[in-house]
Amino acid sequence: VSAVFAETDNAEMNKILAAIQETIILPAYLPEKQRKLVFDPKKKTYLEQNPIIIEVEGLEHKFSSIDRFRDIENSKSILSKALASMRTREDWANLGTLLAGYKKAGIRLKPNHWGKIVRMAGQSGNILAVIECAKQAEKTGLVLTNPETVVRILSYINDKITHSHWDEAETKQAQKWADQVLDLLQRKEHAVEGQPTRERLHFSRVVRGMTLFTRASAIKVKRDAGEPVVLDIVLLRDEIQLLASLWKDATDANLEELPDFAKLNPTLERNASPRGVKIPKALNGSAYVQALAQNIKGIELAREIVGGEAQVLAPVEAALANHLRHFVQTSKSSTKGWNEVYEKIVGEAPKW
Repeated sequence: VSAVFAETDNAEMNKILAAIQETIILPAYLPEKQRKLVFDPKKKTYLEQNPIIIEVEGLEHKFSSIDRFRDIENSKSILSKALASMRTREDWANLGTLLAGYKKAGIRLKPNHWGKIVRMAGQSGNILAVIECAKQAEKTGLVLTNPETVVRILSYINDKITHSHWDEAETKQAQKWADQVLDLLQRKEHAVEGQPTRERLHFSRVVRGMTLFTRASAIKVKRDAGEPVVLDIVLLRDEIQLLASLWKDATDANLEELPDFAKLNPTLERNASPRGVKIPKALNGSAYVQALAQNIKGIELAREIVGGEAQVLAPVEAALANHLRHFVQTSKSSTKGWNEVYEKIVGEAPKW
């Protein structure tokens, strides 16, 4: 990860990132004594006469006096502005530098900030920028330990498939990215200390249902194009068996009580939260419908490919459909647009 932002044609973003670099990131490279001088308005004249200059990755920077109360915007507010200003792939390539800079400056981001980063990158078609940051977690701080973060990343990856109507190139790309996410989830930097292996996110029923959708979709487009799929089907069979084992003894359970679903379910979060300030960690309703619809479609595609061998997942499909129906029917928030989300993925209107 570079310590210095790369300018693009986006003047608005360049200006915001320059402000972040000068007032938040570069001061973090100074020894404490010099940093105090920079942030002390009374030392402004002294600083002009005795300039502090540093060089970071070829960038030479001369510090001006910085008034913490006048010259520095709230770090979370300016982060939101920076994200909102990023549009192209080149703009989003600066995400790693931004996150690494915040980490260097000791600014801790909360789950809602990480969720916002993933949402804004995904909505602009740049979820790859987030995956790249996760590959360098020790520098960027972007770890895949929050269920919402991981499910949203996989949802945006799978969007490449559904939004392109199973375009061959887009679907193959989605498969590569989903494989990268699964690989990252199994690395120690993306593990919560002391967490049992079975509770890790690569063993989440929701996550593995989403990656089943990706794998089955990739086989579908390859087979339609007349490409060999023998090895892919071996991996699909493994995925089916793994998912079936994860669901063992759970298909008759109330899915609201299973942690895999409870941590993502917005209705439960809303009902459980005391009045006052809370940091949302669940998905919103539309995203919850999307994740479960991908699970359902994944099982359907697997059945199309390997026939009876996927029948072991029939009870899972039924449990998901029942849970989704109950979720929609009991939702206290607006369900507008949820039908379209479901239909775009599954290919037929929902029965709820």
